[in-house]
Amino acid sequence: MNRKPQHSAESWENDAVWKLLDQAPTAAPGPRFVDDTLRAARLLGQPAPWWKRVFAPIPLAALAGATAAMVFSFNLFTGPTETPLGGQGVADAARAAEIQEIAETETLIVAAEHLDKFSDNELVTLIGF
Repeated sequence: MNRKPQHSAESWENDAVWKLLDQAPTAAPGPRFVDDTLRAARLLGQPAPWWKRVFAPIPLAALAGATAAMVFSFNLFTGPTETPLGGQGVADAARAAEIQEIAETETLIVAAEHLDKFSDNELVTLIGF
């Protein structure tokens, strides 16, 4: 059974877009197209190992900050005790301030190395403006 195609003005074959597509040059893929596509597919499907997720910069910065806060609050809540030396409370406060400063410095270093991991609000908070 042979049928002749019907060419009418409403036919999709007479559409102006199809006529333009027929005139467009064909694009040939590059010689490394298959290799690049397969490599991208393999890399996309692989999740990061668990140890990389644990030791990422943001969890380490949070751990340093939480440790400094715990040490500071421990020293704050235990309070200075009366000792015969008399200056022990001042020394504890100085050590807590030093630990806090070290934690803030470490957090700023991590933020400087990985700016894309922190939001603008977090960076402004870290800087202290």
